[in-house]
Parts: sequence; structure tokens; C-alpha cells
Amino acid sequence: MSVLQLSQALAAAAAERTGDEAIQAIAAAYIGFVRQHPGLYEASFHAPDIHEPELAAASTATLDILLHALQPYPLSEAEALHAVRGLRSLCHGFASIEAQGGFNMDFNSNESLSLTVQAFLNGLQHLHQN
Repeated sequence: MSVLQLSQALAAAAAERTGDEAIQAIAAAYIGFVRQHPGLYEASFHAPDIHEPELAAASTATLDILLHALQPYPLSEAEALHAVRGLRSLCHGFASIEAQGGFNMDFNSNESLSLTVQAFLNGLQHLHQN
């Protein structure tokens, strides 16, 4: 069950980390999971079926991991949920482009991921500053 495996990988990455460090580790673990299990990831990338309680529980666990990691940021509950969607989209898009050979340049894609995630996190830190 890849949803559970992904959730476990993200939990391990986030363990004993907070803030930027936790989110960076989660993003790296997400991309690492897709690199190691591309077919499994693609086959499982859909909304959880409520008739499959194990899959729904794994999806909820992943959401909880991400929400916990986002706690240090000045976000309302709704903003945190939007941020989870944004982070998942960032990771999924990055993984999908990479899997399709879109980052085929002789350029470190891990550095690209880290920089992109940091830009996302900087945006969260400054969301309410005008």
C-alpha cells in the first residue's frame, strides 16, 4: 500500500524536526519516495476511497504530519490546509516533471527542490506582513 509507505516515509523525515528543517526533510522524502517507487506512486495518486479505511487512515496520517510540521508558521487553520495543498502540489509537480525527464540538465535537482521549497516557506513566513 503505497499511500501508507509514503506516509511512513514522511513521518520518518519529519521526526524530531520542526519548521523549515521539517518541511525541507518532508519534501526531500516525498521526492525520494517517488524516485524509488515511481510506478507505485503514480498508481496510488488519487483521493482516498472512503470504502478503503486503511488508505483513508494513511491519507489522514499524512495530512496530520504536514499540519504538525506547519505549526511554527503564522497560519490560520484554513491557511494551513491551503499550505498543505501547495506543498503537495509543489512536490507532486516536481516529482512528475523529474520523472518525465524534464530536469535532464546537468544541474543538481536536489538543490532546485531545496531552493523551491525555501521560497515556498519564505512566503508562509511573510504571509501576513504588509
